[in-house]
Amino acid sequence: MIPRLRTSARSFARNRAGVSAVEFALILPVALLLLLMGFDTARYVLATERVEEIANTAAEMIAQTAVSASTVVSGDGAVSDADLQFYWDSAVFIFPGAASAAQAQNANWWSQLVVNMSSINFVVSPTGCTTSCSYKPQVVWTTQNYRPCGSSITAAPDSSPPSPSTLPTDVFGTGSIIVVDVTYLWKPTFGASYLPSFTIARSAYMAPRNVPTVEAAAGDTKASNCPGVLVNGGG
Repeated sequence: MIPRLRTSARSFARNRAGVSAVEFALILPVALLLLLMGFDTARYVLATERVEEIANTAAEMIAQTAVSASTVVSGDGAVSDADLQFYWDSAVFIFPGAASAAQAQNANWWSQLVVNMSSINFVVSPTGCTTSCSYKPQVVWTTQNYRPCGSSITAAPDSSPPSPSTLPTDVFGTGSIIVVDVTYLWKPTFGASYLPSFTIARSAYMAPRNVPTVEAAAGDTKASNCPGVLVNGGG
């Protein structure tokens, strides 16, 4: 009886039937997790690229503003409400995935993909200096009061994240610049109920191509020229 039990035990130990199924059952959850993480990682990278493209495209379009009669300072250009609306709407054409993601979450795309545009003029001191100059940024106009008139804007390292109260050190200089700030609330597709959302923020900085300063058109409402800025240092 005992020899027979020993033979059966050895036979059972050598039997590999079902081992592959057990191994597959153990590996499958890990493989699925890695697959889903890879999918969301690709979505995050794509979203980052689209947000950066939106900022660069809007800044480039505003920077190409030509001389306009609807300006405070002669020789400047002006963007109208229609212009700003077009630049804002172009965001969803560049990043249609933001609209579909918002729809899946029963939200408006513009509540998750936010585009703010500003014109910044630099006042140089002392006047007429050529070396050791200081540059004070002044808001010419901004959308959605993102960079309020009269707000203090300081220099920050170029590697710093975008902020309405700072500008990269490298953009400080004579003249003016267009600043477009874009933020996107990215949410994972899988595990959204317990995984956190991430805010992707990118900014673009461009000098006007055809005019000294880009103003806001008189009488428009999406952006208004800050009082006294162009008189004291613009144009």
